[in-house]
Amino acid sequence: MKAFEGKNFYEILNLPPNADLADIKQAYAEAIEMYDEESLSTYSLFTDEQRKKLLQDIDEAFQTLSNADKRAEYNQMLISSGQVEAAMFSPQPQDSAQERGEEELSPEPEEPAEQIEQLSNEEKIRKILDTITEKGLVSGEDLRQLREARGIEIPEIFEKTRISKTTLGRIEENQYEDLPAEIFLKAFLKSYAEIIQIDPKCIVDGYLKYMASGLHEKSYILNIKPGK
Repeated sequence: MKAFEGKNFYEILNLPPNADLADIKQAYAEAIEMYDEESLSTYSLFTDEQRKKLLQDIDEAFQTLSNADKRAEYNQMLISSGQVEAAMFSPQPQDSAQERGEEELSPEPEEPAEQIEQLSNEEKIRKILDTITEKGLVSGEDLRQLREARGIEIPEIFEKTRISKTTLGRIEENQYEDLPAEIFLKAFLKSYAEIIQIDPKCIVDGYLKYMASGLHEKSYILNIKPGK
């Protein structure tokens, strides 16, 4: 199994091209933990030789991206070869007033309508989480509702995680047959959960249980219209 075949160093570590050093170190630690020989989630997926190669690829990615000079040279290679657009390496904009040399201003109070909408969304999130906790299952529809209640769009998740919009859509639509291997799906779900500020373990475990339950197939059958 060639898990990293055709992937660049950012994709190997599941990072956006503009990731900072702290993100790179965190991603490296998570990747090593996932592919380590003692990992319960991957120990049966690879031979010793395959695992050794995967860990070598992860280490090479980290050694390059964590070194400013090596990273700059590698980034230029990606740009020159057309693999990544130059704009994607731009640092995320800073919102700090001090960094802009401006006087820090107190945030304006929220309008009553905004406060009501926020409270409504928090209540919706709470109800969805209560249902998830009760059943121990998370469907793609649950994820979509949680994301929308947070006011987050799929392109925003893509920008922060580099998980393709197509894959994100398939996750929300329960298109399991088109999703990547479970080991990668878990990593994607974890990143998704972190963006929408929901406990990653709850989301990962609940989604995989729902996927294994077959309930999505029953729902599909019930929604088929007569004559189709």
